Amino acid sequence: MKLLRLFGAGFSMSLRRSVAFRVNLLFDVILAFTGLGTTIAAVLIVFTRTDTVGGWSKAEFLVLIGTYELITGLRSAFIDPNLSWFPDNGIRNGKLDSYLLQPAPSLFLASLSLSSPLALIGCALGASVLGWGISAAAEKPSLYGVLSWLLLMGAGLVVTWALSVLLACLAFWAPKLQLDVFYHSAWQLGRYPTDVFARPIRFALTYVFPLALIAAVPSAALLNGAGLAQLTGWLLIALVAAGLAQLAWRAGLRRYTGATS
Repeated sequence: MKLLRLFGAGFSMSLRRSVAFRVNLLFDVILAFTGLGTTIAAVLIVFTRTDTVGGWSKAEFLVLIGTYELITGLRSAFIDPNLSWFPDNGIRNGKLDSYLLQPAPSLFLASLSLSSPLALIGCALGASVLGWGISAAAEKPSLYGVLSWLLLMGAGLVVTWALSVLLACLAFWAPKLQLDVFYHSAWQLGRYPTDVFARPIRFALTYVFPLALIAAVPSAALLNGAGLAQLTGWLLIALVAAGLAQLAWRAGLRRYTGATS
């Protein structure tokens, strides 16, 4: 409960700062509409020439895009503001020092204390596209499909957070190493079903760098349901990813001696 109160207080402060700059809000809305509109236009153009892509219909693809935009909006709102530039802000500029002195878990403060509420615009747009895809689908999702989707979305958020923490922890050993460009580029692959990739890439996106959990797996579960074994497996992947993130953070803190180091 203490962490939830801290999270709520941080979000409230970030929201007040964000609404103070209304021009930024306008530009964020325009950029969000432009980016999502470009993606949807490309998909609609592709489906004028074919009925399926990698076994996915147009309605299923819209559900996938909506799910992807939802989780991307949550990542941009709550994870990226903290961990995107951790080597600069946390290590070299000494912000981590202040977190270590606070009466709260340093990992929580370093990864979830700040937020960017305007990024939630992407979540609203993603929800609209998700609803469009569901309404256009031949078969509507069952209650079990919706529950599976929610469960896998939660697992996807955990994996997203864990991957960001693991990349940030590299700064403890290589402060000048910047992998954000690579990570953001790889993240774009999550907007496509894994079935469109060759088998080695599909394996990597599922078990090595589990971006399949971000949107493709929850979308398939929403429309077609998911087996108990599949749900259990993905939840285990999320738990393992979270555990690895905490272990890497503790190992990094043992190496860290201060901003001047």
